[in-house]
Amino acid sequence: MSSDAEEPIEGNWYELPSGEIFTVVTVDEEEGMVEVQYDDDRVEELELETWEDLGADPIDPPEQWTGGYGTFDDEDDLDVEPSEIEEE
Repeated sequence: MSSDAEEPIEGNWYELPSGEIFTVVTVDEEEGMVEVQYDDDRVEELELETWEDLGADPIDPPEQWTGGYGTFDDEDDLDVEPSEIEEE
Protein backbone atom coordinates (compact mmCIF):
# COMPACT_ATOMS: atom_id res chain seq x y z
CA MET A 1 0.00 0.00 0.00
CA SER A 2 1.29 3.44 -0.87
CA SER A 3 2.28 5.67 2.00
CA ASP A 4 0.33 8.62 0.54
CA ALA A 5 -2.98 6.70 0.47
CA GLU A 6 -5.02 6.70 3.64
CA GLU A 7 -5.38 3.22 5.05
CA PRO A 8 -8.87 2.06 6.04
CA ILE A 9 -9.67 2.70 9.70
CA GLU A 10 -12.39 0.77 11.54
CA GLY A 11 -15.35 3.00 12.33
CA ASN A 12 -14.38 5.74 9.86
CA TRP A 13 -16.62 6.83 7.00
CA TYR A 14 -15.59 7.19 3.36
CA GLU A 15 -17.12 8.34 0.08
CA LEU A 16 -16.43 6.75 -3.30
CA PRO A 17 -16.12 8.84 -6.48
CA SER A 18 -19.58 7.46 -7.41
CA GLY A 19 -21.06 9.19 -4.35
CA GLU A 20 -21.68 5.99 -2.36
CA ILE A 21 -20.78 6.28 1.31
CA PHE A 22 -19.73 3.52 3.68
CA THR A 23 -18.12 2.80 7.01
CA VAL A 24 -15.27 0.39 7.63
CA VAL A 25 -16.52 -2.38 9.91
CA THR A 26 -13.32 -4.42 10.24
CA VAL A 27 -9.80 -4.46 8.87
CA ASP A 28 -8.10 -7.86 8.90
CA GLU A 29 -4.51 -7.27 7.85
CA GLU A 30 -3.65 -10.93 8.40
CA GLU A 31 -6.29 -12.04 5.88
CA GLY A 32 -5.85 -8.92 3.72
CA MET A 33 -9.56 -8.04 3.91
CA VAL A 34 -11.64 -4.97 4.70
CA GLU A 35 -15.33 -5.34 5.58
CA VAL A 36 -17.44 -2.29 4.79
CA GLN A 37 -21.09 -1.41 5.32
CA TYR A 38 -22.76 1.02 2.94
CA ASP A 39 -25.34 3.56 4.08
CA ASP A 40 -28.08 1.36 2.55
CA ASP A 41 -26.98 -1.46 4.94
CA ARG A 42 -25.23 -3.60 2.29
CA VAL A 43 -22.10 -5.30 3.62
CA GLU A 44 -19.16 -6.15 1.40
CA GLU A 45 -15.69 -7.63 1.86
CA LEU A 46 -12.90 -6.00 -0.12
CA GLU A 47 -9.29 -7.00 -0.58
CA LEU A 48 -6.98 -4.73 1.37
CA GLU A 49 -4.60 -4.42 -1.57
CA THR A 50 -7.35 -2.85 -3.72
CA TRP A 51 -8.20 -0.16 -1.13
CA GLU A 52 -6.06 2.51 -2.83
CA ASP A 53 -7.75 1.84 -6.19
CA LEU A 54 -11.19 2.63 -4.71
CA GLY A 55 -10.44 6.34 -4.52
CA ALA A 56 -12.34 6.55 -1.22
CA ASP A 57 -12.14 9.89 0.57
CA PRO A 58 -12.68 10.16 4.34
CA ILE A 59 -15.88 11.97 5.37
CA ASP A 60 -17.78 12.81 8.55
CA PRO A 61 -20.36 10.20 9.64
CA PRO A 62 -23.90 10.80 8.36
CA GLU A 63 -26.14 12.39 10.97
CA GLN A 64 -29.06 9.96 10.68
CA TRP A 65 -27.33 6.65 9.95
CA THR A 66 -28.64 3.80 12.13
CA GLY A 67 -26.32 1.01 11.04
CA GLY A 68 -29.07 -1.34 9.97
CA TYR A 69 -30.22 -1.88 13.53
CA GLY A 70 -32.37 1.20 13.94
CA THR A 71 -32.43 3.37 16.99
CA PHE A 72 -34.39 2.89 20.16
CA ASP A 73 -35.68 5.44 22.61
CA ASP A 74 -35.85 4.67 26.31
CA GLU A 75 -39.62 5.02 25.95
CA ASP A 76 -39.89 2.21 23.38
CA ASP A 77 -41.63 -0.85 24.81
CA LEU A 78 -39.45 -3.76 23.76
CA ASP A 79 -40.74 -6.28 26.31
CA VAL A 80 -42.63 -9.21 24.83
CA GLU A 81 -44.83 -11.46 26.90
CA PRO A 82 -44.67 -15.22 26.17
CA SER A 83 -48.40 -15.19 25.38
CA GLU A 84 -47.73 -12.66 22.58
CA ILE A 85 -45.41 -15.01 20.68
CA GLU A 86 -47.09 -17.04 17.97
CA GLU A 87 -45.98 -20.64 17.60
CA GLU A 88 -45.52 -21.99 14.09
